[in-house]
Amino acid sequence: MPGDESGAGATEPDRDLGHDQVCRLADQFLACLNHGIRTPLTGIIGMADLLFETPLSPEQYEYVEALRLCAGELLEMLNSALDYTALNAGELALEKAEFNLPEALAAFAAEFEPKAAAKGLSLRWRLDSRLPEVAVGDAHRIRQVLAPLLSNAIKFTHQGGVELWATATNEEPDRGTFRLLVRISDTGIGIPEESQEEIFRAFRTLDGGLARSHNGLGLGLTIARGLARRMGGEIRVSSELGRGSTFEVTLPLERPGAEADAKGATEEEAGAAGRPARILLVEDNEVARKILTHMLRQGGYRADCATGGREGIEAAAARRYDLILMDIQMPDVDGLTATLAIRELEGYSETPIVAVTANYSEEFKRACRQAGFAEFLAKPVEAQELLATIARLLPKAR
Repeated sequence: MPGDESGAGATEPDRDLGHDQVCRLADQFLACLNHGIRTPLTGIIGMADLLFETPLSPEQYEYVEALRLCAGELLEMLNSALDYTALNAGELALEKAEFNLPEALAAFAAEFEPKAAAKGLSLRWRLDSRLPEVAVGDAHRIRQVLAPLLSNAIKFTHQGGVELWATATNEEPDRGTFRLLVRISDTGIGIPEESQEEIFRAFRTLDGGLARSHNGLGLGLTIARGLARRMGGEIRVSSELGRGSTFEVTLPLERPGAEADAKGATEEEAGAAGRPARILLVEDNEVARKILTHMLRQGGYRADCATGGREGIEAAAARRYDLILMDIQMPDVDGLTATLAIRELEGYSETPIVAVTANYSEEFKRACRQAGFAEFLAKPVEAQELLATIARLLPKAR
């Protein structure tokens, strides 16, 4: 139509380009929003945890406990939204690493004991002897699949208890693979037959509507099943109203290779065995520095602190460190650039550098791996996770 400048005659490539730009802007907005929320949330959760370690009156303890609970729920919703977005975009990466399977399952179940005890419920877990001690897979994603199932079992059970049972099935010795089978059963309210598939749909909850009695985005089960299928597994449910539910998870895992790593400690590791570990923390946020240094002290470590990337490079050049904790987004020199520069310094080609960042995206994790980071920790970092990572990465000769 002559004089029509509305864009109705735009070509298909133009429309595609516009869609790509919108997607990029949406991704950038989500990344900025995530970082903007996660950074202060790190301070709230960290400072609340520090308050728990101080003398508190019963009333003060109740207030701090409520603060920590609310912050934890906000973090859970933030993580769910980001994981759901990444899962839909096909960007959720899966890692392959050896881990102690029975130990990981027992530790996972034990985390939920306080929640069950607070409701007067029993929580039992039984691990079959057929489970191999060491498996190869993504322990973090396995936990992510199981967590909403166990959490919901406790949430929707008001008397009785919850049980987790795990075993290994479908062994294929020639291929070195097996299937992890986990059943989570409860004596809760049960799920109507017509809702047993509906609960896996995004933003749907069993008690939806204005009278909802539980918080959340309704994404936990959606992400759990999506992840299970992404890993080549499945989640199934059987339930009877008023009598409880059973969720069955199957996930393919591998057995470790027969060749053991027989390398001894290097001369450098052996020489370092007699002294405390030297850790460098590079973090521009003052609150985050206080929280992380306190966690390190709890684990018996002392750390030197640098308030930016440039200062971190200078510190590494002036002194040899055994491990470096590196923030990513910093105003002067960012963590990726600083890490690449430190890798060029003498003696730092193999030093473990751990990314500690509020950026949760898979794209950022890939960038960290490409820059030579040994591990990726998303803020807010739990003390247990931080100390376990350090213990795993520091020379075994220690």
